[in-house]
Amino acid sequence: MEPEGASLACDIVSIRMHANTDATTARRPRLEARTLVQFLPGVGPGRAALLGRLGIVTLEDLLYHVPREYLDARRTTDIAHLPHEGTVTVVVRVDAVETRRAARRTDLTARVSDASGTLSVRWFGQGFLAKAIVPGTTLALVGELAPGPGRSFVNPLFELLEEDPGTSAGRILPRHPLTAGVSARALRRWVRETLDAVKEELAAQDPLPPSVRESLGLPALADALEAIHFPQAPEAAERARRRLAFDELLAAQLVLALRRRAREHTSRALVTARGVARARAAITSLPFAPTAAQRRAVNEIVTDMKAKRAMHRLLVGDVGTGKTVVALLAAVCAVEAGYQVAVMAPTEILAEQHFRTLTALGEGAGVVPALWTGSTREATRRALRKRLELPAGDPQALDLLVGTHALLEDDVPLPRLGLVVVDEQHRFGVRQRAQLAAKGRGFPDVLVMTATPIPRTLASAFLGDLDVSVLDERPKDRQPITTRVSGEAKREAIYSFLAGELSRGRQAYVVYPLIDESEKSELRAARAMVESLKAHPVLAPYTFGLLHGRMKAAEKEAVMAEFAANRLHALVSTTVIEVGVDVPNATVMIVEHPERFGLTQLHQLRGRVGRGSEKSVCILLAGPRAAAEARARLALLASTDDGFRIAEADLEARGPGELWGARQTGLPALKVADVLRDAELVTRARAEAQAIVEGDPELLAPRHARLRERLVRLFGEELSWRATG
Repeated sequence: MEPEGASLACDIVSIRMHANTDATTARRPRLEARTLVQFLPGVGPGRAALLGRLGIVTLEDLLYHVPREYLDARRTTDIAHLPHEGTVTVVVRVDAVETRRAARRTDLTARVSDASGTLSVRWFGQGFLAKAIVPGTTLALVGELAPGPGRSFVNPLFELLEEDPGTSAGRILPRHPLTAGVSARALRRWVRETLDAVKEELAAQDPLPPSVRESLGLPALADALEAIHFPQAPEAAERARRRLAFDELLAAQLVLALRRRAREHTSRALVTARGVARARAAITSLPFAPTAAQRRAVNEIVTDMKAKRAMHRLLVGDVGTGKTVVALLAAVCAVEAGYQVAVMAPTEILAEQHFRTLTALGEGAGVVPALWTGSTREATRRALRKRLELPAGDPQALDLLVGTHALLEDDVPLPRLGLVVVDEQHRFGVRQRAQLAAKGRGFPDVLVMTATPIPRTLASAFLGDLDVSVLDERPKDRQPITTRVSGEAKREAIYSFLAGELSRGRQAYVVYPLIDESEKSELRAARAMVESLKAHPVLAPYTFGLLHGRMKAAEKEAVMAEFAANRLHALVSTTVIEVGVDVPNATVMIVEHPERFGLTQLHQLRGRVGRGSEKSVCILLAGPRAAAEARARLALLASTDDGFRIAEADLEARGPGELWGARQTGLPALKVADVLRDAELVTRARAEAQAIVEGDPELLAPRHARLRERLVRLFGEELSWRATG
């Protein structure tokens, strides 16, 4: 008889078997959604390889390769009647084309006309368009007229209007992402032919139950795919987008719901916290009083560790809120219960910082960590392996191991593993976290941490399977950081200010976006600028170190040790110091070309100062070509130290995948949905997924058959570890 709440792995095997059976019986000798795109008439292996660059392998991939925007050619204006402002559409003939070489770019200029007049069009830095825009072709142009005398367009959207059964002037034209060798005309034709070929299949295999579609006012799948590619009106395209966005979000939420069910319904033998005597001793020995937020987080974590279900909790703490202390207290509880703890960090610098911090803080509780990274020598590894194999209570037993990805290696034994702590969780995938957790003999507790505040909408979309603890309070002795945005004109004044701070015994960071200068870029780089700073008259009396990602681990460690010991006045670095570097005496940070960084990354960098009791300053030294929009974003950073507000702004500007490693969650990348724009859909998808899993945990009900099949297609053979990871 299976234990109460049998493992979800069994559920997933059942799901996969049913889906594979359906797939086998559904094959027919004609084009289907899962037919390889090379078998579409007119494609073939050569063009299929080109489409593969766009992620298009099957006809289904082609249908879900949705337009990124639309060109509305329904209402056009004659050149002679163009207004002085606003967005307009014109259909014109190309009369002449000329490319002009400008500073570091090639522009394309075209003279176009219709029956009523002529117009000048210019595309800056897009000389390559001369291959497509040639005299005699007909274009639809959409854009705003440039101010000033004459009639001209600058960088308008355009569409070649040729003989094409799928598009012509007078329609809303989809603009799909393309690649070299694949034209917009050809891609639209292939989409049209695919839609016609699989329309009946799409209608019969819509994965969304009719009741859900009706409650949300969403179109059927076949109608949505037709409208997203060839809309009759903008409103139809938006309805179609919402339908496809909901499908994406529902799939993600189903996996999150399955993960949560796996943990909540799987019993285990481990109870990784019993007593808290050593944790109390650790708190007493701390050189500061924990904040109320830290105490609350510890209580939540210890409650989870005392339960007979595996903990899977996210600890979110803004810069300087003390996540490491919380992790230490959780580790002490696990060690007191006889278990081992593994702390995994994404870089050696961060792992070494955690090792030093945990060594200092753990002394009061009698917990002594060891460090295991890619640079650890074999002799040291052999000694550590022996200690890791010793039973709990042995004076030589090793209970707390800190390291990098090296902890995942097969030769790292953790037989008593009870707690896994993963820092900067967005830099690790679900598979890696699960791989570390699998080293134990049960289901260890997992605590993942991030110093990047995660907006609520993003957490709901990608992290809904996690319980969340938030550190929203900084220690009282931390001084606020003053942030200033400056330009090149203030460089000498900034250097004088830096020299003044160094003369007072303080230390500083100077951060650059590049290691080395490049002929293709005007950006300053760390390796050249460290020499320039050393030679500057006001800075010459001070010592500068260099730190970047290409240095060997031993070199990085030596530089950081010199800086931490105050034998270097300033550290010139790339973003390798973004997390984990803790030098309380550092009170100045200068970031060159901050417009090249995201706001969240700048917020992380800024958090390297202000870690002591002295007032600190972060200077964002923008480059001379920084755009007004970039300067406005920097001004927002200067106006607040609220990491959640900054994260929301960065999410809107850059998207979730780039910022928080959404792809590392084991969920498919969102192609249509936007977690900010579709926050309401996220909420609805989460509620629907929870209801489905509660009522039909194996998705075996007939109404969920197509939904189950789609889920397995998205995740394939990896669904089991994704669901249980």
